[in-house]
Amino acid sequence: MNILARDAGETLRRLKERIENQSIDSLFLLDVQSTFVLGLSDLSLYSFALELDDLVEDSYTTFVRGYKVLRKNGLLINVPELGLQLGYLRDLNLSRGFSLDRRFSLLGEPLEIQVWVNRIIKLRNALHGDFPRDPFRELGYGVESGDRRFPVFLVALRRLYTMSPPEIESLSRLVHLEILEGLLPRPLPCRDGWCEVIECLKNSEGFTVVEDNGDTVLLYRLEGERRLNFPWGSIKMGKPAEIVVFSRKMGKGIRCIREGF
Repeated sequence: MNILARDAGETLRRLKERIENQSIDSLFLLDVQSTFVLGLSDLSLYSFALELDDLVEDSYTTFVRGYKVLRKNGLLINVPELGLQLGYLRDLNLSRGFSLDRRFSLLGEPLEIQVWVNRIIKLRNALHGDFPRDPFRELGYGVESGDRRFPVFLVALRRLYTMSPPEIESLSRLVHLEILEGLLPRPLPCRDGWCEVIECLKNSEGFTVVEDNGDTVLLYRLEGERRLNFPWGSIKMGKPAEIVVFSRKMGKGIRCIREGF
């Protein structure tokens, strides 16, 4: 992590120097994007997961300094053929980041650079009690199993959910991903219910099997369940009242129950 912080600081120094010498080009800005923006994003993510909160704060402070230099000098530009996306930061709210609200997803999926910047801003905000509404999308969109950041993202997400308990559906989604990564299931507090570790998979009658890959099983019991029929098939609708995630290999899982069910 010291390397990430050092490289970001060095890139900011070189940026100011090149501005003075009027020697900025697209390839250098691409380096700024990867070493400065993405570098600080990784630093923030790893630091938050490891509870190194001073480094999370430093990542944000350094980013704001660099962003203001880029904006002041008209360097927030896009060069699609190079993958340069700095231009998408022109309307960035430095206090809030990008909302990336899933309700507006039909307008387009989040951009990589938006998610990177959100990790810098929103993880810092979480330290001050301002939590992302949908951390899976706002902080983790595009990060999947096999990505070196994925296990760290899961740790950071568990910390976020410890600080701000989610609803059972979001919690079960985290536990499901953790079990798929081979991590032992551990409960967390829920905003709208409770969860517990289970050591056997009982009768699944009344549940909908969402996934069963031979090892990991994901079951939903829906309240007010109804079926919608379409020419191409049918789907079940309803509010999750009970969710079970279980690993046959580990012989453990998590059962989450919504309050009042």
